[in-house]
Amino acid sequence: MAVISRLSIAFALCLFAETGIAQSNVPTMTVVKSTPDKGSTLTESPKSVRIWFDHVPASEAWHMVIEGTGAEYEVSYVHTMGEQDLMGMLREPLPDGTYTLRWQWGAQSGEVPFALQRPEGQVEDKWTPPLDIGVVLYDGAEPLDVFGPLEMWMNAGPENIRVHLIAEEKRPIALTTTSYPKAHAPMLMAQYDFADAPELDVLMVPGGIGTLVEVDNPRMIEYLQRAAGEVAVATSVCTGSALYAKAGLLKGVQATGNKVFFDYITSQGEADWQLEARWVESGRFFTSSGVSAGIDMSLAVVARFFGIDAARMIAASTEYEWNENPDRDPFVRYANSAIDYVDVMRDRFVSQ
Repeated sequence: MAVISRLSIAFALCLFAETGIAQSNVPTMTVVKSTPDKGSTLTESPKSVRIWFDHVPASEAWHMVIEGTGAEYEVSYVHTMGEQDLMGMLREPLPDGTYTLRWQWGAQSGEVPFALQRPEGQVEDKWTPPLDIGVVLYDGAEPLDVFGPLEMWMNAGPENIRVHLIAEEKRPIALTTTSYPKAHAPMLMAQYDFADAPELDVLMVPGGIGTLVEVDNPRMIEYLQRAAGEVAVATSVCTGSALYAKAGLLKGVQATGNKVFFDYITSQGEADWQLEARWVESGRFFTSSGVSAGIDMSLAVVARFFGIDAARMIAASTEYEWNENPDRDPFVRYANSAIDYVDVMRDRFVSQ
């Protein structure tokens, strides 16, 4: 299991059972701090909640719920992040009003009152859980571009995120790198084609050597134009932003892409291109630099929908050191270092 906290909790439960420790012997817990803060007024709906204690009993027998506006709101995926804390994720936005976050462990309980009042005219992402994420596949997509973000997103759990693999045709898709022949590439089966793809909340376009071909595929461009206009968030990794640019979707949008092919990417269409950026969040578009940068970007998407604590939890559970600063780009020094080989790489890929 990827989530470290659940492993530690399970071990502690076994220890409790063997030693006969009872809840009645556990000292009374004191709340040290919380998110939301006690008595605070928020200006946007919380995506996760978290409470820190002076100590936390090792048990799964926790319950957290938010009450207010005549309703009760589920707090899912309650766990500890190993900091004498409890954290949970909200599955839907709260309406404006006054609320109480209640927690309970055995006979011990407590509450954190807070209020929510959005500024007039504020617009939030609209979606109904679980979050439906569609990954667009094509021959020559980079494996890590696909599976790096998927690893992060899937660790949010199926109650929060569902993943759909989409391609022009429902068939095995060759995932490969610039140095690995397509004929030997592992295959990933697309679940949907462009015609029967489900409604999505998030669209993700990976990069890879295959983008050098897909920029001239009218069916790919038409699908992206349609699908990207219907989602709350559209994302890309590496040269995937070249496909968005070719589709005319990035006009007036800050965007980035793989550094070694940067001028090729920018030549595909208009955008406010950012050379030095690990990833860029611009409105509803998230574009990332090359390959592994998609992992950082995908965690930023988790933070947008579920809160930064959820993103940090997933990074920790996968033993990944998340680069939270999108402006830190250690690979910008390699800008356009492979630009002279674009035509050679395209021709070699097509001939395989």
